[in-house]
Amino acid sequence: MKTYHSALFVMLFLILVAASIPVHAQPSLAIGPKVGASFSGFRGDDAGDINFRKGLAGGVFVNVSPVKFFSFQPELLLQQKGAVNENEEFNFREDVKIGYLNVPMLFKLRLPIDDAFFPHVYVGPQFSYAFKSEYSITMLNGTTLTREIDLRNYDLGGVFGFGLDIESNHLFFTTDFRYGLGALNLDENDEAKLKNKDMAILLGLGYKF
Repeated sequence: MKTYHSALFVMLFLILVAASIPVHAQPSLAIGPKVGASFSGFRGDDAGDINFRKGLAGGVFVNVSPVKFFSFQPELLLQQKGAVNENEEFNFREDVKIGYLNVPMLFKLRLPIDDAFFPHVYVGPQFSYAFKSEYSITMLNGTTLTREIDLRNYDLGGVFGFGLDIESNHLFFTTDFRYGLGALNLDENDEAKLKNKDMAILLGLGYKF
């Protein structure tokens, strides 16, 4: 919980700092909600034959554009991640569910078009805190067994992607496609035999209040 509170404090601090920048030095500032669809899995030699797990994401973003061709966008997102393994031969389904609180820091290079449309590419680091991790298996007879699993409760990694910002008067609308990679093994025990790392695709949509 300390990590969760720290992430909230960081985001609130960024919002306050961004809002305090003088208007003449800040031609564009947007703060608002963001939602998205998540497709996640594991990567590594021990990941095996797995399928992407579908989930949701949601949170808030702050976009600061000191100049039209560049912006900085920190976010605070809750994202459902994990992986699915379906065995058709023995007719069972394994599902790993991990709830993450993500704090990405995105640096966006934008191409202004008609002062309203801004296609962009971006890259940035991401800190993630896992507040929930659960494993379930559904058997042939329809019985589902669920239990909590002990995984590393934090991750460090990065994201990159592309998207489109739309700015007009008081309107700010952003959409993006991103790919995120975790740098740490999901198992906190470095001597564990399984060396799986997180990966996720996110389709996001944001709008200024």
